[in-house]
Amino acid sequence: MALPAQAQDSPFDDKVAVITGSSYGLGRELALLGASEGMKLVLVDRRPAPSQELAEQIRSQGGEAIVVEVDLADADQRPRVIDQAMEAFGRIDYLFNNAGYSYLATLEQMDIEQAKDMFEVNYWAYADLAQRVIPIMRKQGGGTILNVSSILGMSAAPPGLGHYAGNKHALHGLFQSAAQELKADNIKVFIAAPAGMRTMISQHSVGPLANPESDRAADWEDPAIAARDIFDNIQRDKVIFNPGYIGRQ
Repeated sequence: MALPAQAQDSPFDDKVAVITGSSYGLGRELALLGASEGMKLVLVDRRPAPSQELAEQIRSQGGEAIVVEVDLADADQRPRVIDQAMEAFGRIDYLFNNAGYSYLATLEQMDIEQAKDMFEVNYWAYADLAQRVIPIMRKQGGGTILNVSSILGMSAAPPGLGHYAGNKHALHGLFQSAAQELKADNIKVFIAAPAGMRTMISQHSVGPLANPESDRAADWEDPAIAARDIFDNIQRDKVIFNPGYIGRQ
């Protein structure tokens, strides 16, 4: 696998980026694009094999990348992400909170422990990692925190997707406030709310309405398009944006 050609005079060159959920889908595309822009990458996933392969490829082509295997649902494991990033590179310029999965169930069907586990990954890990990088970025003189939400965080969700949409709405509430709280520290906070992308979301879904054999994302948009839009938008000032086709309508 050849990586994209490195951009010339990139504003991201030599910056350190932590990317959670880097093995598949949008996270992988963010990592590929970050490598092409000259970033030093910290790839984070609980299924680390594809990230390990990507990191080896990046290193073979002169880039820098490490992999941190972490289950973000476990609060005790999450500090390792920031600790290992700092040990490897001594700074963190970008945090891409991207990891997530869907728990599919109606409210009546809800298993509260499964719903809580999804919130640990999709919401609390975002808040936890962001809180941990704030003092680092403040000391550096600034940084960027990008949180991947969904269009379902901005609208009503179909039946069975309420728990997933609920954590996305929660991200919007928290990080819109954080963007105001951190502005004076030159720490930019963004919320990217894409529509459907071709990812492993069907295969990794859980719950009574999950059907891993049916790939509902097969005809959705290439996540590389959303990744490019995210890199473009984090150079601007709009806190909430819609990468991909929905943002271009």
